[in-house]
Amino acid sequence: MHKRAINLHAIGERLEFNDARERSAGQRSEGILTLGPGNEGPMAHIHTRQVEGFEVISGTLVLVTGDKSITVHAGESFLVPAGEVHKPRNDDKTTPVVARFWYEPAHNTEWMLQSMGEWAMDRGGDWRNVPLLPAACIAFRLRGEYRLAGMPFWLQDVLFGLLTVVAHVTGQARRVGRPVRDWRYTG
Repeated sequence: MHKRAINLHAIGERLEFNDARERSAGQRSEGILTLGPGNEGPMAHIHTRQVEGFEVISGTLVLVTGDKSITVHAGESFLVPAGEVHKPRNDDKTTPVVARFWYEPAHNTEWMLQSMGEWAMDRGGDWRNVPLLPAACIAFRLRGEYRLAGMPFWLQDVLFGLLTVVAHVTGQARRVGRPVRDWRYTG
């Protein structure tokens, strides 16, 4: 199965998923992450029901987890337990970092990133250009799996819930597809 790479050229970030989700009947999603020199990576977030792992292929990845920073060098791996706040980044200002990443179980994170990545690529290659209302619909739909760090969960539920209502009223919710739901996939 071919999946389009998420190439966010404006910020120097690339995600490329492979077919692990399909091969593992939804037990694992995996791919390759490239963070360009000095790339701040995604905002701090929480996978509430998934373990996320990283294995650095080249460069040095910094993982901020909770209140500590862990440096992961080429050939090393790190697991982020479910429920732990984390943020990967590349502190090196001259060298990109390339890492394998995975989620166990797969749930719908891959669908979320693919959907938002398509929107970001269509709007200049930057996560900040993802349209608010469709993104809020996805965040609300996946509230049992994925959370933003730094904002109380109840506030996320209220805010993204209200924005989802607005998305439905304005027709923006039609832009949001459905995550893959099959007996093989949990989530």
